[in-house]
Parts: sequence; C-alpha cells; structure tokens
Amino acid sequence: MRRSMHALWAWCYDLLWFLADLRHSQPRRFAALSAAMLGSLVLVPLLALTLSDGGSAASHQHQAMTVRTDVAGAQRVVPYNGLPTSIAQDATSLESGPMILPEQQRVVRVLSDVLHEEIDFAGLIYGSDGSEGGILPLDNGVVPSSGPRFDTSWELILPSARIRAAVVQVGLTSDGEMGSPDNPFVAGWFNRSAVPGEPGNALLGGHRDYQDRDGNVDVGVCWELDETRVGDQLLMFDGARNHYFVYEIVDKVTIRPDSSAAEKYLSQTRESVVTLITCAGEFDEDSHSYDQRIIVVALLTAVARPDA
Repeated sequence: MRRSMHALWAWCYDLLWFLADLRHSQPRRFAALSAAMLGSLVLVPLLALTLSDGGSAASHQHQAMTVRTDVAGAQRVVPYNGLPTSIAQDATSLESGPMILPEQQRVVRVLSDVLHEEIDFAGLIYGSDGSEGGILPLDNGVVPSSGPRFDTSWELILPSARIRAAVVQVGLTSDGEMGSPDNPFVAGWFNRSAVPGEPGNALLGGHRDYQDRDGNVDVGVCWELDETRVGDQLLMFDGARNHYFVYEIVDKVTIRPDSSAAEKYLSQTRESVVTLITCAGEFDEDSHSYDQRIIVVALLTAVARPDA
C-alpha cells in the first residue's frame, strides 16, 4: 500500500514538472491541454448524472407504459358481466387467454359438423333481405338505416326464434343512444360496437312488432325472440367471406331498459360476443314504447363454411 502511494505521488510530481516545463516551452499546447483536462473534470460528472437521469427517465417511461398496458388490459379482460359467472371466468382467464377464436388459430369446419341440429331454413319466417327499405317513422329511437351506405355483408340466423334477416348498420339517436333500424324486418348492428366474429361485443337490435308510416301494424323480426333459450345456437353469416360464425346462447334476460343491470349488456368484452336486443313487457300508448327488453347473449364457438 505504501509503495503504491509513493508511486502515485512520484507520478503526480513528474506530471507537475512536465506541465510547468510545457507552460514555458509551448504555451499554446499547454493551454489546449489545460482546457481539455478542465473540460473532462466538468463533463465526466455531468455525463454520469445525465446517464443516471436518462436511465431513471427510461425506467419511469417503461413503468408508465406498463401501467397503461395494464389499465388497457384490465378494460379488455374484465369478464363480460352479462355472462354466467362460470362461463365468464373460463372465457376471460388471464392464464388461458380469451375465449375467442383469433384469425390465425381458427379452424374452419363444415357447417353441419358444428350445428347441434340441422337448420330448417324454410321455417325461418321472420326477417327479410331489407329490400322493403325504410318504412318506419324516424322517432322513438328509429334512425335511418336503409340504402347502400347502411348495408353490410352479414345475415343473422337464429333458428329458435325463426329469424333469418339481413343486418344493416345503425348509429346513435339524437339522445346519444343506440338506434333501431327503420325497417322492422332486418337486424340493426350498432356500428360503434364490435364487428361480428371479432373480439368484443357486437350489439344487434330488432323490432318485436311495428306500426309503419301508413299506420299498418304487424310483427317484426324479433317477434319470437322470447322462445330462445340458453344453449341454442345463433349464426352470423358473412357473405363477403362465405363463412358462418357460430355462437351459442349463454345468457337471456328480460329487464327494464332504464335499470342499472341493463348497462352491463352494452359493455365491451374480451371474448367475441353477439348481444341481440328487442322490446318486451307492457306497451305504453303515450310513449309508444315497451317497458322492458329481452336480451340474448351469444358466445362465439366456431367458424364454418357452407356444406358442399
């Protein structure tokens, strides 16, 4: 240790003599060297501090991104609170992933292989291709939905309610609520909800009955929706891809539209869900509306192509 200290002092002594000699013999070189040494004494600590702050900032940024990711994830993975608890837990387990069928993992099968029972298409008497156009007055939540700009490539098929109907786009009412179609024979897809077949809650609405602009009264596409039961199948046919997205009914309720419980059925989901809504209960002549809603929730289980 003493030898090391002695050697250090000897080196410093020699350096001082070298600098003194350099100052007299080569003043410009001495000035440049002094500036460099002084700069290093200032810059090295500053650089170390900067790197330390930068590392800290990077760490905070990473934490912030993680928090945002966690928050966003929490919004996506909260179990759909309209589903029975056991199904919701299975469908949205963080360990097992969502109960959806990602595009790259989908196994497209033949429709007859995934149906619980054969569909009697001739018996699907409620619904149409939408060619009647808008025949309902634009009030009580009805919004414009007829014409090419509202068309989709989708068709709703629900055998238990004898429904086969074109799906059109509907937007918001003037009150900021989900609108209903101006044609009572089609299903209205709320175009701010998820796309059918993809992760999220695809909201559909249909009329139970109607009175058109000429005063004619008749039944609508969802006249028999109350006949649907948990375990029944619901199909969304995508004509653009020639695929059926096959769902299973996992929940059905009848509730008041102004109840707190109604909001959960409009929530977005991690799993691929279709929620179909229609009117029910007592009809109020003054408000021209029903006091309850039937809500059917279906979970995606398979993707199939038509039988050859």
